[in-house]
Amino acid sequence: MRRATALLVIVGCLALSSSAEAKGRPAPMPCPTDVAAAVAAMCPCAGKMLPDTSVQPWRNHGQYVSCVVHYRNALRKAGCFTDDSVRRTLARCAARSTCGKDTVLCCHYDLGTCNDPMPGDTVAAGTCGNDPTVACDTSADCTKSTARIAHDADACTVDGGVVVVGGGSVCAPCPPPPTTTPTTSTTTTTVP
Repeated sequence: MRRATALLVIVGCLALSSSAEAKGRPAPMPCPTDVAAAVAAMCPCAGKMLPDTSVQPWRNHGQYVSCVVHYRNALRKAGCFTDDSVRRTLARCAARSTCGKDTVLCCHYDLGTCNDPMPGDTVAAGTCGNDPTVACDTSADCTKSTARIAHDADACTVDGGVVVVGGGSVCAPCPPPPTTTPTTSTTTTTVP
């Protein structure tokens, strides 16, 4: 009788411990519709978000990359990735960013021209001067850009680059090219 009682107590304890473990697990993470925006919200380039909604700058670049990789792993465990290349791209783009570094994001623009006979009519009837395989409606459709990380603003502008205010990753598209106002001849760059 004692053996049966002891066995019953052991089985009961095991059952309670397994149900307690199930209650201690966090609820599954919902998959975001825009993964890049979710990563930017969880790990903003400016620094980590504190509970009082202030931002504490990253101590270094590695701390930022670690934040992105941890969030990416949580998304992977929740089953949010159907394509492995998206998962790899997140870490690669975080590593190729200015976040947590004392560097600048530098964009270079190739401003093409469009030979559309009726520009602005929303019909791409022309081709780009810098790439004849691209159909265009206006010259803005022909603008190409590339981004790189530069040590400082001077290193960016010396070869015609434009510093992107706020930094970011070379994986993100460059903001629209700078505009020049004819009266003052100054160049300004805005980040959307």
